[in-house]
Amino acid sequence: MNQILVTQNTKKSNKPSEIKSIVMFFAISIMIFGLILSGEGCYAIYKNIEDKKPGNTPVVNIQRINDEIIVNIENNTEIMKIKYSWDNGEENVVPINNYSAEETITLLGHNSTLNLIVEDVNGKQVTYQKQFILDGVDITKPTIEIDTSNGSDKMIIIAKDETAISSITYKWEEEDEVTIYAETEGQKELKQELTLAPGTRTITIIAEDLNGNVEQIEKEIITSTSKPEIAVFKNRDELTFEVKDKDGIKDITINLNGETYSATNINLKEVKVGPLTLREGNNIISIEVTNVSGYTENAATELVYSPQ
Repeated sequence: MNQILVTQNTKKSNKPSEIKSIVMFFAISIMIFGLILSGEGCYAIYKNIEDKKPGNTPVVNIQRINDEIIVNIENNTEIMKIKYSWDNGEENVVPINNYSAEETITLLGHNSTLNLIVEDVNGKQVTYQKQFILDGVDITKPTIEIDTSNGSDKMIIIAKDETAISSITYKWEEEDEVTIYAETEGQKELKQELTLAPGTRTITIIAEDLNGNVEQIEKEIITSTSKPEIAVFKNRDELTFEVKDKDGIKDITINLNGETYSATNINLKEVKVGPLTLREGNNIISIEVTNVSGYTENAATELVYSPQ
């Protein structure tokens, strides 16, 4: 029995060192776990601070032009998409996948609030709101008309606005801009007559009303002091064509029963074409003439040929 007691005492003498090892193991484990949690917490705090830095927030600029608003967004992180809605209406989603974005949004025409969400590739979302008060605000842009006729060297620009027109600005390609202003208060229509040179040129016209609404158009103007004259002569089964233009003929294309005959870069003021042979029965003929100014004249007819 004493031996048993001795043996039991020997076992008891080993337990403190075992307990010490276990305690040390758990202590080290808790320290490591604590460091991990501490690291994650520090990262979360650091990330939160980084997100709130001005440089990490999208820069949004909203500008109203007529009945539209232009939204420009810049961000130092790639923008994945933007979402917008008016008041509590339907949400529109626009994919971006770039560091900048521009979106044109049409106003509702009454007082309303724009809700805008910018989301980057990391899923971070920033929300913006802007209210637009349109009571008594003119958002209707002017209208522009161009009056010109073939064979005339005059063109009239007409700008109209339901409230008051302010100015017309026009520019021919590389030439300088020219601006004409309204002469009287409350003037709703403004006209400007231009003298044209033969040829094909592009004009840009901008009309602005008294409240800053702007309309802009760009139009290709083909100017000719004359238009081609076309005469068709038939002699039995033969057709001939006489074409005249005081500015000069550039190209002629004739289609007879599906067969095309053409001449280009003629640069003459009078040309005779033919003869072309008619077939027995119905014949469909069309002719297209373009003068050196770029103006085109078309003619078409149907002829019946019966051999004698």
